[in-house]
Amino acid sequence: MKISNKWIVIGIVIVIAATFTLFRMVTRNEVSIKYITAKVDRGDISSFIVATGTLNPVNTVEVGTLVSGVVKEIYVDFNSTVKKGDALIQIEPTPFKARLAQAQANLEKARADLNIAKTIMKANKELYAKRLISKQEYDDSKLRYSNALATFEQAKAELEIAKENLENTTIRSPIDGIVISKKVNVGQMVSPTSNSYPLFVIAENLTKMRLDAHVNEADIGKIKEGNKAVFTVDAYPDQPFTGEVRQIKNEPIKINNVVTYDVVILVDNRELKLKPGMTAEVKIFVAHRENVLRVPRAALRFIPPPSARISGDSHPENAKNLSLIWIPLKDMQIKAIPVKTGISDENYTELLDSTLKEGDSVIVEALVEKNGRGNNPIGPLPQIKRF
Repeated sequence: MKISNKWIVIGIVIVIAATFTLFRMVTRNEVSIKYITAKVDRGDISSFIVATGTLNPVNTVEVGTLVSGVVKEIYVDFNSTVKKGDALIQIEPTPFKARLAQAQANLEKARADLNIAKTIMKANKELYAKRLISKQEYDDSKLRYSNALATFEQAKAELEIAKENLENTTIRSPIDGIVISKKVNVGQMVSPTSNSYPLFVIAENLTKMRLDAHVNEADIGKIKEGNKAVFTVDAYPDQPFTGEVRQIKNEPIKINNVVTYDVVILVDNRELKLKPGMTAEVKIFVAHRENVLRVPRAALRFIPPPSARISGDSHPENAKNLSLIWIPLKDMQIKAIPVKTGISDENYTELLDSTLKEGDSVIVEALVEKNGRGNNPIGPLPQIKRF
């Protein structure tokens, strides 16, 4: 029995449709992967810790007053350069001059009373020896002499205090330096316990500064005295400044449950560009290696996409306490290489123990193309071990 042409055509159409549908189902999840690679090379690596800090003078002295009084004159202002002994301020001396004159008069009276008491005591001693006066009268003269002597010594001390107080009405600089703070005005009442204390803050030498860097507790164990540091400030964002770690303080600083430690960095400031109070972003170098085998850090963070063709001799699950680096093979396969790493900087990580050699290619990124829809970059992603 002959089959009509109509049914033949319908059969052919059904076969073509089924074939096309099957092809779409098979190829629907096929992807094309392009691996981006970098070379293993040799070079220098400097590992550093990032912190923030504040610039301060190496040594500052707070200057106040030892006497109470009204400010009569001020001889310096902000940024004034002073020498040790230079007058900073004059407190009204008139009341102190009067007290000095009174103390001098009291001393002269006490001296006269002492001389009289001494003369009487000597006379009574001779009279008592001849039994011309009683022992009680002689003892009374000795007591009066002792009291007069005590009063004389007290008057001498009060005179010295009055002299010193008058001298202290002129407040002088205790060091050579620069005035960086001033909290006093003419006519102001000042005293040793006033709220305006200190009246002045003097920095000993601004050609040397210290950077107080706040280092996280997780990093403080890596820092040692003598480590080099590089930092920038907002006033000169494109100019790096250098320094050296001079002290690591043991006192913890706890703010919002975050513990940091103060690391003191000595800084050369001969150009006087740096000023007290400036905020700095600092890198403290804790390790340096020269001409070491190294790979880009992106290679250590790379994880293959799910559709990657992994070589049969790759066993990443066995790489305990090691990091993995993936290398390209033939036929678009890739292979995991366990490596032991050393120090890292912003771009590279040192290889300590690995079968990789200088010039080998390592994968840093994957571009995945799915059904011709374009590239979808995969990696770098979190890896087994972070750096």
